[in-house]
Amino acid sequence: MLPLTVLDAFPEGKVLMLEPRRIAARQIAERMAWMRGEPVGRTVGYRMRFEHCVSAGTRVEVLTEGVLVRRLVDDPGLDGVSVVIFDEFHERSLTTDVALALTREARQGLRPGLKLLLMSATID
Repeated sequence: MLPLTVLDAFPEGKVLMLEPRRIAARQIAERMAWMRGEPVGRTVGYRMRFEHCVSAGTRVEVLTEGVLVRRLVDDPGLDGVSVVIFDEFHERSLTTDVALALTREARQGLRPGLKLLLMSATID
């Protein structure tokens, strides 16, 4: 629900949501699209290594860790992105930490208006 609420709060730009597991990324995108009464890939889509379901109109992208890092390397300012959500942050890995560091660097140096949101059910 939160990514859809964030989408409504930021009518401009995309919402990127990091989901560390591939199956979860696909299922979360499918569930959000179903809740909107749309097919996956219209407003809500997903992107992972070797598989994606997005369109030009996709505004919420559920991404896996490596895809987000590659995107940050290719586009350090995350042009067109309003919010980056790190879901399941308690499942940290080196790739997640690199993604967070690059996102914070983008926010501090290039995009001060970029919003970051860390979510976890069990983090201390």
